[in-house]
Amino acid sequence: MTLREFIHFCIERLSPLYPEPEAKAIAFRLLEHYTDIPSYKYISEPDLVIALPVTPGASPSVMPGLTGHLAPQARSPKAHSEPSVAAGTRNEEPRMLHQADAREPAPLSSVMPGPDRVSEMMDALLALEKGRPLQYVLGVTEFCGHRFKVREGCLIPRPETEELVSRIIDELSGKEIGEEPFNILDIGTGSGCIAWSLAAAFPEAMVYGCDRSNDALSIACKQRVKVGGAKPIFFWADVLSAPPAGLPMFDVIVSNPPYICDSERAAMRPNVLDYEPAEALFVPDDDPLRFYTAIARWADALLRSDGRIYLEINDRFAPAVAALFPGSAVHPDLFGRSRFVIR
Repeated sequence: MTLREFIHFCIERLSPLYPEPEAKAIAFRLLEHYTDIPSYKYISEPDLVIALPVTPGASPSVMPGLTGHLAPQARSPKAHSEPSVAAGTRNEEPRMLHQADAREPAPLSSVMPGPDRVSEMMDALLALEKGRPLQYVLGVTEFCGHRFKVREGCLIPRPETEELVSRIIDELSGKEIGEEPFNILDIGTGSGCIAWSLAAAFPEAMVYGCDRSNDALSIACKQRVKVGGAKPIFFWADVLSAPPAGLPMFDVIVSNPPYICDSERAAMRPNVLDYEPAEALFVPDDDPLRFYTAIARWADALLRSDGRIYLEINDRFAPAVAALFPGSAVHPDLFGRSRFVIR
């Protein structure tokens, strides 16, 4: 199977769920994750063969990792002809099926991911067809230049959250830190992507992350991000209740709390609704600011007088959220939506 064939095959299989550009991007991610083939190869060598091991005497249409996955019409026509295979014993090494076996010009080069990796890639495609998010399928996602583990039980980090963290890093870089410890609190830490990214950016700071989900905290604690200073401290807490005793005063409080109204569910994709934790996404229509009101109470108790607040918000409620934090301002994201409240 060539790169071109694989990409087109993925687009066809994912078309009921994703527009073509997104399906194509997903196909590239699968290739890079399971075969280490960079996406630019699709442009420079579209006929690059993903060579698959074939057991001597077996039909090339029966390829380990592809059996049962490829629809007949998706297979290359030349894959239906029997290759000439010399007789051998069971102990012979598997031979490779290349275009040359069909007496056609060979491509510029070929690669052979292990059969287990190819099988995993095709299983991943099947999971994607059922609507499971790509990040959960791969088990990882990229955020602020770091790789994070993700799975069901924690929210998948979004680009707008990455933008918020980038704003924090840009604004605090070069800030003079006094003799007292510089403390950062991430409320509703989820996968820990915010806390770990800030710990990596500010090795002199002490970063804390809290969540009311034990599943999320388990994931956050297991991240392996290189930090120059102390690793983040994660603890269980429900922001809707009073802050736990013993916490220090904080110079920065950041949060991406649940802010999507229940009535907005209908506009969301099944791969979000069916897999990501609802408690990390939704709020009641009659109380859409419940978490921001609670964060304001925590800020009154825990934020230094000159401390900073960074919040991701639902653009429908931007003025109302800003009103809870006197002196704050609403900021747009890269698409011009009112997405952040910062003080």
